[in-house]
Amino acid sequence: MNDALPRRIAGNLALDLANTISWRGTARAADHLGDANAILAWARDAALVEQDFRPAAAKRAALVQDVHALRDAVYRAFAAIAQGRAPRATALETIRDVAARGLASATLISTPASLRFAGVDRISGPLAWAALDLLRSDELARLKQCPADGCRWLFLDRTKNGSRRWCEMATCGDRAKKAAQR
Repeated sequence: MNDALPRRIAGNLALDLANTISWRGTARAADHLGDANAILAWARDAALVEQDFRPAAAKRAALVQDVHALRDAVYRAFAAIAQGRAPRATALETIRDVAARGLASATLISTPASLRFAGVDRISGPLAWAALDLLRSDELARLKQCPADGCRWLFLDRTKNGSRRWCEMATCGDRAKKAAQR
C-alpha cells in the first residue's frame, strides 16, 4: 500500500475510487486503499465521513472487502464503456447491489432530498450511487481513460471541445511529451 492518497481528478467520486490503484496491472501497481485505515483516510479526504468516524473493529474487514469489490466493479464497468464496449453484467450487478444495500439502511432527509447512509455504508453507499448516477447521465459520453502506459485512470472530459486526453497533464501528459521529444 502507498501511504499517499491519490489525487481526485476524475470528476466523479466513483471514478476517483476506481483510480485508487495506480499503475493497475503492472509490476508497479500501488493500492492506495489496501486496508481499512487507508480507506478511512481516503473517505475522510473525500468528505464521505467525518474525521471522527470509526467503524467497529468487527466491521473493518467487511469495509475493506466491500470497498474493494465496488472499486473493482466500477473500474471494470467504466473502463469497458471508455473503450467502447458494453460493461459486463457482473460489474453492473455489484454496483446495483451495493447501492441497493446502502439505500435499504439510508434515511431520506430534507428537501431537496438527500440520503444519509448508515454504518460502513456511509462510504460504499455514496460511491455506488455516484456510479449509478454517472451510468444514467449524459456525462457518460465524456468518459475517457488515460492512454499513458500503465496509467489507465478514468476521468470525465469536461472541456468545452472534448479535447482532454490525459488524466492529468502535469503527470501523464508531461511524461508523454518528454518521451515524444526523445
